[in-house]
Amino acid sequence: MTEENDTMGENGQGRRWYLVANGSRARAYVQRVGESGYDLVRSWDEPDARARDSELGEDRPGRVFASAGSTLRSGIERDAKDDSPKEHARRDFLHGLADDLVAALRAGEASGAVLIAPTPVLRQLKEEIPRALHDALHGEHPGDLTQLPTGELFERLDRIRRGI
Repeated sequence: MTEENDTMGENGQGRRWYLVANGSRARAYVQRVGESGYDLVRSWDEPDARARDSELGEDRPGRVFASAGSTLRSGIERDAKDDSPKEHARRDFLHGLADDLVAALRAGEASGAVLIAPTPVLRQLKEEIPRALHDALHGEHPGDLTQLPTGELFERLDRIRRGI
């Protein structure tokens, strides 16, 4: 299959997804064939991953007096893993996003994907995608483009597509 056939669908759209994501929102775009721009093929949203911890029922830990030479300032110690409701929502969101991408790749809905997200999100998405499908990832670009106006987003996607 040629690169052109691999990236072009039957409905006037490309089949390579440009997945623009952050820790709480994501959109998958495909390039329009024969005209400029991109079409939105799927979107995801997880408002709990953007909410304040207090809105999700999380209280701040109680304060204690630090003993001499101690840096402990709260009544509980946390290991390196954030266990807040907000972080759980973010992890669940990224897990579901990766599952949907894998399903689209396996079903042939997408011929491949370019991941565009902040570095921690890129890292977690790649961990969630099976190694056998890593060849379908045609690139990754760090940065949060989820809030860009449509015209500016399309310009950035064009530059990414051309390798600029």
